Amino acid sequence: MVLAPGDSGILLHEAVGHGLEADFNRKGTSNYSGQIGKEVASSLCTVVDDGTLALSRGTINVDDEGNEPGRSVLIENGILRGYMHDAHSARHFKLAASGNGRRESFASHPMPRMTNTILVAGPHDPEEILRSIKKGIFAVKFGGGQVDIANGDFVFSLTEAYLVEDGKKTAPLKGVNLIGNGPDVLRKVSMLGHDVEISDGIWTCGKDGQSVPVGVGCPTIKIDEITVGGTKVG
Repeated sequence: MVLAPGDSGILLHEAVGHGLEADFNRKGTSNYSGQIGKEVASSLCTVVDDGTLALSRGTINVDDEGNEPGRSVLIENGILRGYMHDAHSARHFKLAASGNGRRESFASHPMPRMTNTILVAGPHDPEEILRSIKKGIFAVKFGGGQVDIANGDFVFSLTEAYLVEDGKKTAPLKGVNLIGNGPDVLRKVSMLGHDVEISDGIWTCGKDGQSVPVGVGCPTIKIDEITVGGTKVG
């Protein structure tokens, strides 16, 4: 499986990002609870949440608790380094708030939320990644999906995807679903492009009945193994 840059970041957001929000880890309900300093992804993978990116959809001047946003390194070269915090979780973990305390409106309570969540660029050429696939799927656009935050299991539908044969895109596919586990997928990243794109303008994240705008981003990603459902060629 090859994931195209940009919109594929929504898979990272849903299948990995929510599990790195500190309230779930404070309660011990995330797959990443108690895993700080441990290997949770391929050594190619560094994941950041950056609320300071210029003109990005998830960018904020100040979070809803009065803290300045920053660039939080969540996973560094495959090692879990930290979570996204609001003031409550920061006190619990005896850390400084990371500027991720967000709420939908004045009538809502702040909680740890993502801003712009990005998988950092790797060393590979995108064309080289595609050429390395003998038979697989190139995923471009994502539709709806479901994620279990406790264990990272997900199901996502693809709205644009192509069959890859001998390193070339050959036929469009429809009715394709990706089924897997977020942490497991990150461990199976074997190539990572240098072509990071930020997908802006469309993503809104829901949590506990609150919605906030977010940005996502990633480079071209090669995943060695993932379960794919759907057989129609259109």
